[in-house]
Amino acid sequence: MFAQSARWLPVLLVLLFAGPEDAHAHGAGWQVTNSDNTVRYRFGYTDGSPMAFAEVVVTSPDGKTWQKARTDRTGHFAFAPDIANTGDIASAPAGKWQVKVSDGMGHVVQLSHQAESVTPPATAGQVPTDAIKGTPALFDLPLWADILFGLSLLANLYGGLLIWHHHTLKKQSVQEQ
Repeated sequence: MFAQSARWLPVLLVLLFAGPEDAHAHGAGWQVTNSDNTVRYRFGYTDGSPMAFAEVVVTSPDGKTWQKARTDRTGHFAFAPDIANTGDIASAPAGKWQVKVSDGMGHVVQLSHQAESVTPPATAGQVPTDAIKGTPALFDLPLWADILFGLSLLANLYGGLLIWHHHTLKKQSVQEQ
């Protein structure tokens, strides 16, 4: 039985050492980049690429839709909370503004913006170097975990072939009797 199933071994070895292609799975997240009168967010994927032209819906603290828009090609989106007549973003209505961003391909970022906690940076338009905040994708794994996952996948495929082969041999022996 092992000799017959060993003929699959070269095929599995070729698949194992064929040279993997880069996987482009990623999660999505956000980064705050404030200015004097607006709150700017940068939305992107965990691999560093921007969530370009993703749909954005901003809901005010009273639950009403405040703004519907799209991110730009670099993943940026800006909105100005209701700042009354003062022109000061810190005087925006207290409460949480809800921001929901969806790229239409299954990546959704939801966050709450607390208007009273916004402090603009010293230089308007300054972009912080903080990493994107958000949830990583399932396959954003270290190299050793990728290798272990691949070997596990190959072992399961080989085991499935062995079970299938055993099943067909059993079926043949029953038919011969």
